Amino acid sequence: MWDYTDKVKDHFLHPRNARVIEDANAVGDVGSIICGDALRLMLKIDPVTEVIEDASFQTYGCGSAIASSSALTEMLKGKTLKEAEKITNQEIVDYLGGLPPEKMHCSVMGREALDAAIANYHGQSYENSHDDGELVCHCFGVGINKIKKAVWENHLTTVEEVTNYTKAGGGCGSCKMRIEEIIDEVWVDLEKCGVPRPGHVPTPIPSITVSTSTTSSPAFSSIGTVASAKSASAAVNAQIDEKTKSSPIYEDVVKILKEVSDGLTDGSKVELDAISGADVIVKLEGPAASGMMKDMTLGYLKQKLTDGTGRQINVTTR
Repeated sequence: MWDYTDKVKDHFLHPRNARVIEDANAVGDVGSIICGDALRLMLKIDPVTEVIEDASFQTYGCGSAIASSSALTEMLKGKTLKEAEKITNQEIVDYLGGLPPEKMHCSVMGREALDAAIANYHGQSYENSHDDGELVCHCFGVGINKIKKAVWENHLTTVEEVTNYTKAGGGCGSCKMRIEEIIDEVWVDLEKCGVPRPGHVPTPIPSITVSTSTTSSPAFSSIGTVASAKSASAAVNAQIDEKTKSSPIYEDVVKILKEVSDGLTDGSKVELDAISGADVIVKLEGPAASGMMKDMTLGYLKQKLTDGTGRQINVTTR
């Protein structure tokens, strides 16, 4: 018998917003009935203010899935899209006063449904905007990027914890060795950001100096680095083509990439390679070009460029 909090029981027995929003302009579908859990999140978003005016859900799953979905809809109403994007699966758990370890995947599913709904609002498909990469767990269809994200955000250290959060490894078990490798890969990057791994001797890394600059914003502070003129590098590839230079966002992109590149203190470099419509192609060098740091770097650049240009930007490498 699972040990549920009173708030989980309340949201399970009296779910909020378990209905259909007929005029929803953002719908996110995640999970699979075959795998045991499925969720549809529906949002009504003001197209001018981007405030979430209403949120509802339909779910197929256990009591924790219902409670997590109910809680998420309550958390979303009244928030702007930018505020909603910052909600983590742990915040859903905290809102409910906790979930049993074996049911943490229900909060992760809620967060994925939010990602899918936001992608749908922007006219994108969740699959294209959130590539799950290498398929690791064939029993539950879980890819490497989902596992990496769960480990990174929740500081997971064991295969059992990964299973609780993603279901990966909960079937035949043949993927458990690969999951262990992924955990180790992510923790190398977490240690670089100053997060100590419980029960392990941290990997020796160069110290990170935190400083401020009056000439540029504290770029990349979200993953442990700040502006420093010492690592300044040319943010534009010398071989930029004329099509890229004629792009209406060219100057803004160059300026933003230079700010980010100047802010890297670990030997990493970011260069503009090309612009094609809303697609910005960059070249990465150093620690930022591999592992979890690459995913975080591209995600950070996407957000900075989207905010700085006023357009929905996609960032990739060749």
